[in-house]
This record gives sequence, structure tokens and C-alpha cells, in this order.
Amino acid sequence: MRLFTVKRLLGALVLVSITISTNAYAENVLLDEHWNVIKNKKLARYYLKQSTEVTDGNYKAEIYYKDNDALFCASSLADNNIVKTLTSEQFRGAYQCYFEDGKPYEQGFRNRQGQLHGLLKKYIATGQLYVESHYENGVKQGPETGYWEGGKIRYKTTYQDGKEVGISELFDSEGKLRGKICNSGTCVTQYYDNGNLHLETPMVDGLTHGNETNWAFGKIISTQAYVKGKKHGDYFEYFGDGKVKRHYRYHNDYKVGEQLDYYENGQIAQKEIIEAPWNVTLSIKYDEKGDMLSSTEEKHQNNSWVYRKHQRFSDGQLTSNIEEDKLKKWVLNEIFEQGELISRSEHIDNQLTGLYLQTLNRSQTVKVITREYFKEGKREGPYEMLKIKHETGEQWLAEQGQYANDKPSGKWKKQQEDATLTFSYDTQGELHGEFRNQTSSGQLLELINFNHGKPEGLVQRYATDGQLYEKGEYRNGQQDGDWVYTHGEFGFNPRPNPERRYWYGRFDQGKQVGHWELRNTEDYLLEIANYDEQSRFHGKQYEFRDNGWIEVINSYHHGKFLNQEIPPPVITSDHVFPIF
Repeated sequence: MRLFTVKRLLGALVLVSITISTNAYAENVLLDEHWNVIKNKKLARYYLKQSTEVTDGNYKAEIYYKDNDALFCASSLADNNIVKTLTSEQFRGAYQCYFEDGKPYEQGFRNRQGQLHGLLKKYIATGQLYVESHYENGVKQGPETGYWEGGKIRYKTTYQDGKEVGISELFDSEGKLRGKICNSGTCVTQYYDNGNLHLETPMVDGLTHGNETNWAFGKIISTQAYVKGKKHGDYFEYFGDGKVKRHYRYHNDYKVGEQLDYYENGQIAQKEIIEAPWNVTLSIKYDEKGDMLSSTEEKHQNNSWVYRKHQRFSDGQLTSNIEEDKLKKWVLNEIFEQGELISRSEHIDNQLTGLYLQTLNRSQTVKVITREYFKEGKREGPYEMLKIKHETGEQWLAEQGQYANDKPSGKWKKQQEDATLTFSYDTQGELHGEFRNQTSSGQLLELINFNHGKPEGLVQRYATDGQLYEKGEYRNGQQDGDWVYTHGEFGFNPRPNPERRYWYGRFDQGKQVGHWELRNTEDYLLEIANYDEQSRFHGKQYEFRDNGWIEVINSYHHGKFLNQEIPPPVITSDHVFPIF
């Protein structure tokens, strides 16, 4: 070979060597926190330093933390062309990953299919080994050991085809056994507390089967029967002295049948009857003496109650009763006091029906009970009001009548302390006929006649001492003719009152007309008023002092005020003002 040719060949080899050395690492690939390929360097969390160096057919790969260029993971890739996302399943062979401070994060091996194979180690941020697992072609196989931060074993278990088998052991941070877990076959799961057995569960093929037992301080506190992983049979819970606290019954993981809770004295605290699943048909609560506190009955359709009856008791006596039927849209509410019904309401489709009863303490001395009946939301039938004195228990019927189509109808009667009122209504609920109010001794207090809601004829009102304080007539529902009636605050009140004042005058079809005088019980003249035919002040209006002197004279002309005179204090001897 010629020297020139050799020199050229050597030069080419040097150039190739320089080229290979320069291109051993290609351009870096930016990755976000999920190893997605991105272009924006500000959003990058890592970067992949790609290499053309090939070992066993795989490309060397190193992933670094972008902020400090610290190595994150080192492994090999089967394909150096990363398009969208890089995953650990793309690693081939051994790989190691680190925290940013260089402490180990994860160590393992992936086969040619990217599956975990062999020993896998995971660490916590302190660099302490956290768990050691074994894999065969991507499936957990063999022993696995977990560690506490101090290095002591946290648990030991065994995998077969990706599932835990045999018995796993759990340890606390001090190395004490905390539990044995049965993963397969027929064995017992046990948990310990400070070396004492706390829970024991029989297992068959990974399912609880048999009686599970719970201990505390060396004593059994509960047992639960299981069949193939489901609660099935009796559950017992115990007080510290060994007496039964609860006794429940299960069927296929649901409470079914009689369920009992007890007090420490052995008395039943609560009793429930349950239909599967979850339908409580009866629930009764008791106090420690055995007296019933409450009771709830239910009927169900499609696992939802359609009828419910709830009752409460006190000292063995019923205090309240609530019933509801969803299908009938019916609700009943009742309240009792010392065994006596004191309140009741019944609804159908949100409308009152049947007996409606209320009890009110109107005062500290008297209790009032009203009874009335409803039909489709309207009052229909008898009505009565009963009053009872708290101190003596004395009771009397204070009001009695009836309703028709939500209106008072027919004869009514009211009984006051020393008076009786009788009156009637027509079919439209209007007062009709005689309205009479008189004392138990027979003294008439009030007498009015009504014609379908309007007063008609003579009106009389008397005080209990027989003193007349209102009298006149109604014609066509209007006051008409001569009248006497009380002034202002001295209106209808049958009690004798020496301060009462009376107006004497005349009405014309409901209008005050002509000459009117205000006098006291001793017949002294206090005022004179004069009206025109439209019931307007007309002429002179006089006000008198107690001694009979004229105090003020106001002059009007058909309702228009003209002037006011204040005469000197003299008493005229002329009979200017005739006695009415």
C-alpha cells in the first residue's frame, strides 16, 4: 500500500473517531413532571440526555433534574426516538433513580418487554430503604419486606402470581408483632396490642369464615359470625363484666330479625325487628326500669316505608302519637297529658279532616280545650270549648255550637263566669234571630234581634244592676228613631260604672240628626250637639263644666266650623236647654 493511501486512511479514522466522540450525546429532550415531552424550558421539570452509545442493543439514557442538573434516573432505552412521553416501562435492564440530593429513590431491573424483573427496591427521602419486592416478568413473585424509617421490619409477606399468599406478618416501629394476616388457604388472621391478642378472624381462601372475636384487656368484648366473607349469624357485644350489651342477627351481611341492646343491669334498652335489607318494621326503646320510652312501627314497599307510627311515653304513659300513610296521604298527630288526649290533628292530602282538638293555657289559672271537626279542610259538625281551672280541676262548657261548610250554623251557646249567651246562625254563617245575654240570676244584659246578619228591631243593653245604658231600634239594618247609647270608652260593658256617660238623641236611617245631649248617671248635662239631616254639625255645640256653667260654644254651618265662644262664668235662669 502506498504511503499516501495509508495517510489518507489514518486521517479518515481520526475524523470518524472525532465525529463519534462529538455525537455520543445528541440534543437534550425536555420533560414536564409527568415525563411528557415539551418545548418550553420554563415548564420543564427534567431533561433526558440522549445518547448514541449502545449496550446490548439498548441506548444509554440519563434523566436529570433541570434546576440543578442532578441525576434523576439512569438506565437504557430500547428506542432512542421519544415522541410524546417517556415512561419507566421504556427502560431496559438495570435502572437507578435518585432524589435531588442524590439519595436513592428506586432501584430495579426491566426485561426486554419493559417488565419489572428481579429485585425492586424503593426508598424514602432520607435514603432509608422502604420496601423490597421481587418480580418475574412484571408480576410480583416471592417475598416482600417493608421497613420502618429506623430500618426495622414493618411487614413481611409473600406473593404468588401477583397475589399475597400464606400468612403476612406486621410489626410496630419497635419490632413487636402487631398482626398475622391470613391471605390464602384456611388459617387465622390475628392482631395484637402490646403483645396481647386484640382481634382474631378465621379465614378460608381469603374470606372471613367462622366467628370473629375481639378482645380488650384480655376479655372478649365482641364476636361476629361470618360465612364466606359476609356477616351471617349472631353478633354479641359485652360489657366489662361479661354481660351482653348488644345481640344482633345478620343474614348475608344485613341485619335481619330481632336486634337487641341492653343496659348494664340486664334490662333491654332497645328492640328492633328488621326485614332485609334495612327495613325496620318495629323499634322500641326502654328506660333502665323497663318502661317504654318510644315505639316506631313501619310498613315498607320497595325498601321504603309507606306507613309509620311513632309513639313517645313518659312514666309508662303515652305522651304523643304520630301516624303517617304515604299511599293515602294521611297524617295523624296526637298529644296526651297524663293519659288524656289534649291535642289532635288529622290531615288527608294536606287538608284537615276528622276531630281537631287543641289545649291552650290561656292564663295561669284556666286551661282551654277546643274540639271541632273537619271534612276536606273545612269545619263540619259539632264544636265545643271547655274551660278547666288548674287549681280545682273544675270544668265547664264555655261554648257550644256547630259548623256547616266551614261556617257557624244553627243554635250556639256561650257560658261566661256569670252570664249565658244564646244566639243562632243561618246557613250562610250570619247571625239570625234572637241574641240574648243574661246573668245566671235572670238579669237581662243584652237583647238584639238579627235578620241574616243585620240587627233588626229593638236593642237593649243593661248593666248587672239593671241600669239601662243602651236602647234603640234598627230598621233595615240601620239605627232609626230615638236612641240612648254610651259615650266613647264607656261602650258595651255590663259592669255598673258611675262614670258612664250617655248620648240621648235621634237617628234617621243610620244618621244622627237634630238635637243630642250627653248626660252622666246623675242626669247632669255635659254636652249638646246639633246635627243637620246629613249628620253634620249644624248650629251651636255646647260643652259644660261640672258646675253647669257653659265652658265652650262652637258654631257650625252644615259641618263647617264658624267660630268659638267662651262665655263668662254665669248660670242662666232661662230654660234654654229642655230636658230630653
